[in-house]
Amino acid sequence: MDRLTRHPMLRDIPFETVVDYAVDFIRLVGTPPSFVEKTAKIGIENYRGQLPCDLYEIIQVRVLSPMHEPIAMRYSTDSFHMSDVDKRPFGFHNKGAEFTYKVQGKCIFTSINKGLVEVAYRSIAVDEDGYPLIPDNSSFSKALQLYIKLQWFTVLFDLGKISPQVLRNTQQEYGLAVQQAHTDLIRPSIDQMEAISRMWNKLLPDTTLDHRHGYINEGSQERMVIH
Repeated sequence: MDRLTRHPMLRDIPFETVVDYAVDFIRLVGTPPSFVEKTAKIGIENYRGQLPCDLYEIIQVRVLSPMHEPIAMRYSTDSFHMSDVDKRPFGFHNKGAEFTYKVQGKCIFTSINKGLVEVAYRSIAVDEDGYPLIPDNSSFSKALQLYIKLQWFTVLFDLGKISPQVLRNTQQEYGLAVQQAHTDLIRPSIDQMEAISRMWNKLLPDTTLDHRHGYINEGSQERMVIH
């Protein structure tokens, strides 16, 4: 906020407006450091449950049961998933059925009538007052400042208070800055590269069990044993 208000044309920008633009920018860029990963247990009644209020994106959903280990759910491709017709073929008693879900608004609709599911999801990182936290990255900060500046200058341009050239210069600066920020924030670390390398060089690829168990061993090293 201090950096923004150093500009003469941005001295009167309201704090609430800056917060709104910051949240919009975080969602638009969508880089991993902008979010925190969380899990939440959701009770299911009548095939539906309430999703967390801070949810931005679902990573994976699994069914919890005291009778067996958690089982990952698949996003439903059923055209009649939202139908009121009895969904018993997808219950716990049917061992051959997959557990599925769909999301509409802030509700999750599952193929189980009653139970407990756990959702792994991403949300925007906030402080104790609910304001968004900004990643400690100079490229990201610069791009965010230029995004706010661009949005504010667009309003001023519509009001005839700045020239088209000033707006174009800001648009060009923002375009370059956001590309640099995105590149910096998606660059994997050495440890992340090791996990990626192992995922791409698996000896025995498994397309079903990995999803079922939440990809817990996706980056584990495999060894060939010769007898």
